[in-house]
Amino acid sequence: MLNKIIGTTGTRVLNAFFAVVILYLLANYIGSQGMGVIALIVLGITIIQLVIDLVAGSALIYFASRSNLGQLIFPAYIWIGFVVGVFYLLYLVFDACFPALTSIAVPDGYAVHILALALLSGLMVTHYNLLLGKERIKTYNILFTVQITVMLSVFIFQLFVMKNTRVEAYLSGLYFAYGFAAIGGFFSVVYKAGRMTLKGWQKTTKKVLKYGLVTQTANILNIVNNRGSFYIITHFLGLASLGVYNAGVQLTEGLRVIGQSIAVVQFSTISNTNEPEYARTLTIRLMKLSVLLTMMALLVLLTIPEHIYSLLLTKDFSGVKPVIIALSPGVMALAINNIFSHYFSGMGMPKINLHAKITGLVFTLVLLFILIPAFGIIGAAVTASVSYLATVVHQYIVFKKQTGTRFVEWIPVVQDFREFKTIIREALKKKQEDADKQ
Repeated sequence: MLNKIIGTTGTRVLNAFFAVVILYLLANYIGSQGMGVIALIVLGITIIQLVIDLVAGSALIYFASRSNLGQLIFPAYIWIGFVVGVFYLLYLVFDACFPALTSIAVPDGYAVHILALALLSGLMVTHYNLLLGKERIKTYNILFTVQITVMLSVFIFQLFVMKNTRVEAYLSGLYFAYGFAAIGGFFSVVYKAGRMTLKGWQKTTKKVLKYGLVTQTANILNIVNNRGSFYIITHFLGLASLGVYNAGVQLTEGLRVIGQSIAVVQFSTISNTNEPEYARTLTIRLMKLSVLLTMMALLVLLTIPEHIYSLLLTKDFSGVKPVIIALSPGVMALAINNIFSHYFSGMGMPKINLHAKITGLVFTLVLLFILIPAFGIIGAAVTASVSYLATVVHQYIVFKKQTGTRFVEWIPVVQDFREFKTIIREALKKKQEDADKQ
């Protein structure tokens, strides 16, 4: 399992590095206004993806080892097409009836791009989830690495060869990256699928939908907590301010790669076990690792002087350091949230994550309209951090009640470091032995 975590973390770290490079290019060539537009486009894709994930989301990870591939993949494809079609009709209706409101959520001229990219994203994520459900972590990591490499390569080509400094340069990278990953993911999934059958797909789809409904409702609330401020910032402060805030969000969320990498393997492992005590112990150990590594990375980010950010992202982004500071408590909360969320989902209890997100949403709705008008993007960052912390406190209370875990068990001790050191040493030794055999 550690090999999988190391491989996934390496992939995510590379993704975070590429994200910083992309952020630098966006800030210096597209500008804060363009970054604000891109933030809304990506958010639009994410919202459509959340609905797609009702049938084609993390529920596929849970059921991949429990159902035939055909019972999962074909209904997912049909659902993706249906959802994109529904969102297209909704856009036409809202654009005709509420054009001013629609222009805040959907930048003018980019509706078709959002729909097309959401379609490709849906196919890509479906294949990723099926690979994870089969514990084919290595294949998933390879595809993910190629995806982000293609994204950056096409974006650079557009900027420096085609001299394209419009938002479309970034979108071109997304088209190629999502398209490649969707096609490559399909062949990877089918390659070891064995015999596929549709028989019994209705029953399986109902189970997937029941599981996915709770999970995705929680994810939708999570997006409201994470990104609801984007629309409020656009309304009160404009796209340029949204671009600065989004830069701070991207820099801090880059640190989530640690918790996400660990949680991906954790979820895949727990989904394939029926031992509650093993899942509990694994969650506690991975939580300590996630929090410690995230804290170390966050301290590095906070020690970077403000003028370095201005130098990296141009003077238009001089206000990004205070945003990072205000988001810091939320970063640590997200490191914890990732592990808790994947524990409850892996144990077939996604409702707990939903209830926790509702707790966070209450704080978001109360604070957004108070803090953003009063303190601008700093208010948005504080709101996000408070919401994340409230969500984690809820999850901790439920976990403690269900498992009887004592608080002292969460405190890192010398034995934890010894075990981590031993596991890493054994994993590296095994890796070297495998290399020598080849």
